[in-house]
Amino acid sequence: MLLHTSLLTTVLGRALRRHAWGMLAAVSFLNVMHWMRHSALDWGDARDSLSLLLIYLGLAMLLEYKRLRDAEDASAAAEDGR
Repeated sequence: MLLHTSLLTTVLGRALRRHAWGMLAAVSFLNVMHWMRHSALDWGDARDSLSLLLIYLGLAMLLEYKRLRDAEDASAAAEDGR
């Protein structure tokens, strides 16, 4: 269980470090476009922004997990080749 929690926190930290600005830019862009069209923001927009952040975070975590696995596989292949 500890290994699973550690992996989750590692992947989450790496995802936030690499993709945090992109997440904020995507949410800001969504809200600015909505503001320009409707001249107002409401609770539905906050819900949509949170949904977008969670989806983006989920995808970023999957990408980071794949990067970690690829690095681990490359390391194992390098050790086997020695």
